[in-house]
Order: sequence, then C-alpha cells, then structure tokens
Amino acid sequence: MKYDVAVIGGGTAGYAASIALARRGKSVALIERNRIGGVCVNYGCVPAIFLYDVSFLYSRSVEIANYKGLYNEIELDNFFQKRDEIIEYLSSAGRKLIENAGGEIIEGEAELASRNAVKVGSTVVEADKVVLATGTSPKRPNVEGVENAISEDEATRLNYVPASMVVIGGGVGAVELAQIYARLGSSVTLVSRSKVLKFLTDNARRILLESLDFDGVKVVEEASVKRINCCSVQTDKGTFEGDVIVYAVGRVSNIPKGSDHVGIKYDENGILVNDKLETNVPGVYAIGDVINRQAKLAHLAYLDAMVLAVNLTGGNERVDYTGVPMVIYTDPMVAVAGDRQKVKRYVSFPFNANTRAIIKGLREGFVTLGLDDSGKIVYAEVVGDGAEELIGIASLAIRKGIQVRELAFTALPHPSLSEALVNAARAYFDLDVDSLK
Repeated sequence: MKYDVAVIGGGTAGYAASIALARRGKSVALIERNRIGGVCVNYGCVPAIFLYDVSFLYSRSVEIANYKGLYNEIELDNFFQKRDEIIEYLSSAGRKLIENAGGEIIEGEAELASRNAVKVGSTVVEADKVVLATGTSPKRPNVEGVENAISEDEATRLNYVPASMVVIGGGVGAVELAQIYARLGSSVTLVSRSKVLKFLTDNARRILLESLDFDGVKVVEEASVKRINCCSVQTDKGTFEGDVIVYAVGRVSNIPKGSDHVGIKYDENGILVNDKLETNVPGVYAIGDVINRQAKLAHLAYLDAMVLAVNLTGGNERVDYTGVPMVIYTDPMVAVAGDRQKVKRYVSFPFNANTRAIIKGLREGFVTLGLDDSGKIVYAEVVGDGAEELIGIASLAIRKGIQVRELAFTALPHPSLSEALVNAARAYFDLDVDSLK
C-alpha cells in the first residue's frame, strides 16, 4: 500500500490535513485507532460546549425571559442523548468528508517503521511523506489513589449528573466542568494547587470567581492534593467529598509509537517542529496538539493543517500564532488574545453601558484592550456574552498591528456587542461617551 501522504491521527489536525491534501490531488491514507474527530469532537470542544449551552439555558432562561416580560419554564430532559447524537453526527460527517475528498481511512494503531513507512497491525503503509497528528491525552496527576478519579475527557461523557463532584485543577477545563455540573444540579468543589485561571487579569478572575460562588461552586485555591479516595479528596486544606472525582490538570502529547526508532526529537511538551511543521527527520511532519507549543487549541490544529497542505503541494507557508485567541466557556464567557507581557496601558469598556447588552439582558463583563508604548493593540480580553465572536475581531487587530486610533475611529454596527471593542479603544481618547465617569 503506497500513498503520497500517510497521516497518523484523525482528530482536528489530521482530519483537516487529509481532506485538504486529497482535494489538492494527493493520495492520502489517514490512520485512526479510535473515532474520527479526535478529542475535540468526541471528548473535548463539542461535548463540553454542548453541556455549557445546556447549563446556560437551564440556569438563565427564566431570568432572561422575565427580563423581556415573558414567562418561561425549563426542565432537564434527554440532553445527554442529544449530546451523543451531535458527536456521532460530527464524527460521521468527518469520515464522509475525508472519503468524499478521495482519502482512505485505515483503522488501527499506527507505529512508525521508518520515515516512509507506518505499520498498522500486520499491514505496512508506505508513503512519501508522513504526518504525525496524534493529539493529546489527559495528564494523570501523580497522586495516591488517582485510579479513583476520572479524567476531564470522561467527565464530558458522563450520562448522569452526580449529586456531588470534586474537580481537581485550576485551568480552563477544570473551571468549565465545575460550573457546568454545578448549574446542572451537582454540589461541586473545585480544588486548585494555584490561583484559578491565574493567566487572566484580576478583573476577569474576580468576575469569574463571583459567578462560580453564585452557582454554588466551592473554590479552594493553593491546595496540595495528598490522596484521592473513592469518594473524597484529601488536601492540606481539608478533605472534600464527592460522588465523582475529576482530574483536569493539563494534557500530555501522544508521541507515536516508533518515534524513538525513527529518531524524531520531542520533549515533555510534544514533538519539536519548525515554522513549516517539519520535524528533524526529513519527510516527517507534525501538526496539532502533539507538537511542542504552549497553546493546545483546535483552531491552531486547523491552521497547522492548512499550512502543511499548502506546503506539501508546492507552497511555502509558515505558521504564525500571533494574536491567536482562546475562549473559556464559562458564564460569563471569557476570551483572550495576544501577549500581556507587552502591555503598557489598558483601556476598557463595560457591557452594562453597551446598548445591545442592555437590550439582551446580559450585561455582565467588559472589553479590555492592552496597548504597547506606541499605542498598538497587543492584547485583548473579553468577558461577557458573545466573547467567542468578539475576540476574533480583536485577534485580527493584534495580528495586523492595528493602532488604537484606527479602531477608535472605525464605525461598527449600532447597537451591537462589537461596539464595546470600539468604545474600549475610544476610552483611550476619552470618547467612550456611553460610559459613566
């Protein structure tokens, strides 16, 4: 079996690269040991955001209806089944797209035999180029009794709401899970060894912690976990009980079998590549979360896939992660982009002064822009409704080196949430006329 390209891994990066390469005329074999869609579709983005949407509607629909002068009641029904139906649809759609493009899917565990050959069981797949897109797995904490806990991936696929839950971790996944299950009716304790979401500004952290407290999540920061029992977590700040214990303490790259044999360089954070996604072994590439970079995000995996597909069909593109956004699916939603280390001054605008937010009845949060000494936008933080969309505008501004003046004197639709971005920029010139001083 000989192909132009063999792709190991059918998650976001591998799936997208396979389709793009096949559409551009390459013969492609995609090797997947589990289900097409990888972590994002099957255990990460899709089920987690679906549960976020359910928990948001369940906890706030009555409030929003009352604000609009409506009467509304809502009850939990078969939402776990609907979650699974969406996962199945997206995984099946991915398979169809690969096959429609002309790619071939080979099911099984892949092992690198050489830089041009991959073993899948008793079959050897030969290829001119090999692409490693094997993603990540949940990091297992080195704590006694960890076998009594489930991973964040397993938590998104539970088929019931536990009466109580302890979530270990202080990052994005841990906080999202804690709020989701608390809003669905679980009594949740969030245990973190450091400050929760410590990379955010103090204002964003304060609003999120207040929201978690309102939802009944008990947050225990700077706690060291000593032992996990079947229904409790022992820490240096006390013992916390939960019918389900979840660990969400980061992720580790899935280094493909045979990597050492072939001589591929990697470290604890993933496979080493250059900005053309080439490994140190000629003809072998790596894309997506398996590579050595700090941000493990699905949209970066898509970007990697596009760059690689173009380069393997005669192009000369390079990855540039400047201004890449990240979204935290909490309520209020949080999104950030850029580099806080470059910020010399912040300007902000609150959503409670934004006409569209007032009409919608979702007025929590703000937009903050971070500027360098020259007035260039180098960082953005959006807390509130629509953050996942607004951060895209800010990300483009950062990527293109937009000056605060350029954004301040741009007309965006009125009334819209996007006006908050413009008004944050106008605050630099004291032109944010909708906000009280």
